[in-house]
Amino acid sequence: MIRALLLLIFMCAAAAQASAQAIYAENQIPARGVEIEYEVTLRNPVSHIYDVELSVRGMRQEAVEVSMPAWSPGAYRIADHARNVQGFRAATLRGQTLNWEKTDKQTWRIRKQPADELHVRYQVFSAQLTDDMADLAGPATFMYVAGQKHVPVRVKYNAPSGWRVHTGLSRNGDWYHASDYDIFIDAPAFIGDFKVLEFETAGVPHRLVFSKRDMSMSEQQVEADVKDIVDATISIFGKVPYDQYLFLLKVLPQPGSGGLEHLNSTRITVGENDLVNQGGYRRFLFVIAHEFFHLWNVKRIRPAGLGPFDYTKEVYTKMLWISEGFADYYANLLLTRAGIQIPEEFYGFMSNEINTLQHQPGRLQMSVEEASWNAWLTSENATNNGISYYTKGQLIGMLLDLEIRGRTANQKSLDDVLRYLMQNYGEKSIAFTEEGFLKALETVAGSDFAEFVQITAQSRQELDYNRYLRHAGMQLDVSRQPSSLWVGIEYDRSDTNLARVRRVIPNSPAERAKVDAGDVLTAMNDERLTFDNFRGRLLSHVINEKVKLTVLRGERLLNLEIIPVEFQDQRWGMMPIQNATPAQIALRNLWLGIK
Repeated sequence: MIRALLLLIFMCAAAAQASAQAIYAENQIPARGVEIEYEVTLRNPVSHIYDVELSVRGMRQEAVEVSMPAWSPGAYRIADHARNVQGFRAATLRGQTLNWEKTDKQTWRIRKQPADELHVRYQVFSAQLTDDMADLAGPATFMYVAGQKHVPVRVKYNAPSGWRVHTGLSRNGDWYHASDYDIFIDAPAFIGDFKVLEFETAGVPHRLVFSKRDMSMSEQQVEADVKDIVDATISIFGKVPYDQYLFLLKVLPQPGSGGLEHLNSTRITVGENDLVNQGGYRRFLFVIAHEFFHLWNVKRIRPAGLGPFDYTKEVYTKMLWISEGFADYYANLLLTRAGIQIPEEFYGFMSNEINTLQHQPGRLQMSVEEASWNAWLTSENATNNGISYYTKGQLIGMLLDLEIRGRTANQKSLDDVLRYLMQNYGEKSIAFTEEGFLKALETVAGSDFAEFVQITAQSRQELDYNRYLRHAGMQLDVSRQPSSLWVGIEYDRSDTNLARVRRVIPNSPAERAKVDAGDVLTAMNDERLTFDNFRGRLLSHVINEKVKLTVLRGERLLNLEIIPVEFQDQRWGMMPIQNATPAQIALRNLWLGIK
């Protein structure tokens, strides 16, 4: 009777979670009596070892396979989390040892009698578990039962006294619940004693959990700014698809720079001094906005292939320029709409992104769709033949937003496209295709956008910025910087304080002189070079003068002849035009949220 009552409580909690987080339609199938639960124990945090127990009931097969994910959603690289697994054991719930074999790098096959219930124990090494905290990532910690990822799961954390668990999963007593494995591992956990800030908006609690209790900050300012970002984002979509949200903030000695989105939480790195200096704080707020926007765009409005996931291998999509690029664009736009930055700062940020793209030679060799598809594959020559789908994607997002506004007399925008995608895909727990994205654009704007997508996302041609900026009375000016002597070398400091070539610019004097990446520059016209004097020595020469450059290449000392040329760098600046019409100004104001 007690067993039946506990099972009923578990099933009710799981059902409630499933209805609240019906994210992947493909997973909404009956569990057919299978129950899965985990228990994690932090016996000695300084050992960096998690003790994990996995109990599986109701599987009547003679063989059960359990696997560790090879990668984590949102981080498009093979991490092979199974490499940190040790001490694997399998038994029945009665304690009878079971035979098993490892069938590939991440899978264990366990033999049992059909009636046996399964109990697996294993340990996971994690450098993110220390005597200060557990920074627990689901894909790196929890195995899944092959063929049973749709089954509701629950987990219990046994932590040292005084440590609290912060995770996006719903809680019932000592247990945390998820409607399936995909949702389960999409909820990282901070376990420890932390600084916690909290605010409520849209009737829902939001918490900022800082891993360093004495983190320097103005708490009221941080709460107010993050709340403004959250409110500005919610205003686009109209409602929140969660009952709590967590910002898990890992404090590092060095400046922070990034984060990873999850279903109703995000993990973000932040430098211990980032919130008390202007540049660090602006970057922090940008990442907050980017990751919170992902709550809708990618976690719910998701391209085909991005969930439910195949954790055994790479998952390809051409549409990361939408998922990641648009998140970057809206992060910057939301800071403006929230009043955290002024429009001129928005223009400056987008100008910097344009400059970044225009200085990448790979923009003429790779489309942003190709860059998305190649997310898993970074070429060793990526600086010359690749581009970032973040950078170009956010610029396309801006131009697309303006084009929609221009075509519809400022009545529709990219906001409306996202709402359409949320209503027709996200809320129905299904993924959109490339054709579905085009249909969303056509439905919202009332015109065809196939040509726009072709010339901006599918082709390798230059973006025609002014064609779209003019809708908002904006223009892109290109200015030439003062001329200087140039050879086309990017370099850094070697261990012996010499200039070491990091990159040779294509079609440059250095390439023509056969300078190679990795060369150490030792002398110029037989005078000794250092990292500190290289630029000064170079500038002491004149344009088209032959210069003897001595380089150390491996064990060889080579004399090369390089001929510097005149070079004027170009800078792109986005700014309002002087004679903008009232209609253009009105469009610009509505776009940026200017009252």
